Order: sequence, then structure tokens, then C-alpha cells
Amino acid sequence: MIELRAESSDVWYAADPGARIGPAEIAFLKGAAAASPRLRSRICLHADPDAPLHEMVIVHHRSCYVRPHRHPAKPESLTVIEGSATGLYFDAQGEIVTLLSLAPSAVSIWRIPQNAWHGLVIASEWFVFYEVSSGPFVPGVSEFPAWAPHEREDSARAYAEAIRDRCVSAPVVERRT
Repeated sequence: MIELRAESSDVWYAADPGARIGPAEIAFLKGAAAASPRLRSRICLHADPDAPLHEMVIVHHRSCYVRPHRHPAKPESLTVIEGSATGLYFDAQGEIVTLLSLAPSAVSIWRIPQNAWHGLVIASEWFVFYEVSSGPFVPGVSEFPAWAPHEREDSARAYAEAIRDRCVSAPVVERRT
């Protein structure tokens, strides 16, 4: 297991700039996510929030709600390591315009353009992925739409279930946004 520095209860930074992530670290992240109220955890491979390149190994549990959002100033990419999920693109009114099956045997690398409304619905018990985006991390720069409730709102669970039902009942559709 690599040496980690805790940033919060679900975010860690690798102490070694040449860190390697393997089964022990992924098991650690799953345990941390299971104990987290948000059901997610991450190891940051970059030195700190001000780094120009952000590389993270992230774990989400199936029950994790990933609120739709967009990044006006930067794209991001994710590479699936383990598990499966549905990647979603939304239009400005909150309608789903694209569903992507994300898994090692399906779409395993997803590049999300800047300013695209997107989200995830986790299908497997655990979804493990490697995410890359530009830094620095600036709180409040990501935008969240009014049509997608905050995870602490009472309506978030119903919204997340409606999106999950749509992912299960609809065929996978791939369209450019």
C-alpha cells in the first residue's frame, strides 16, 4: 500500500510523485467509499489542488449520486478500471441526449468536452476509474443545473432513481452533443 496524505474523509493525496495504484489501493478506496456518506473516494496522484494537471483514481458505489454538472473552462477524461456505469450527456433543459455504456469491455475511455452537461449512473457495485483534467482546482467553478437537485435535497433520491430507471429501460444511444 502506498503512503497517503488525507485531505478529507474521502480524498487522499499520494505522498510519492511516482505513486503506483494497484489492488491494495483500490481495496482501500472501496472501504473508504463504503464508510463515506457520499459513497465515493479518491486518491489524487497530483501534488496538490494547484497542480496544472490533475490525475485521480476514483471509486463510486452503485448508490452514489453523481449530480449532473459541467466544467465551462476545461475538458476531462475518464478511463474505466473496473465495473460499469452509464455516462450521460444532457441538454440545457436536463433531457438526456446521450447514454454511453462505460466498462472495460465497452467504452473504456470517455473524453468529456468543456461545457458539456454530464453525469454518471453506476451500474456495478463499484465503479473504479482514472480521471484526468487540468488544474488548478477552484471550488465553485463547476456548474450545477437547477434541474438536478443537490445531493442533500429531499428530491435528490427520486431524481437519481428516475435517471437510473431511464438508463436501465432505454437502449444505449450514442450521439454527439
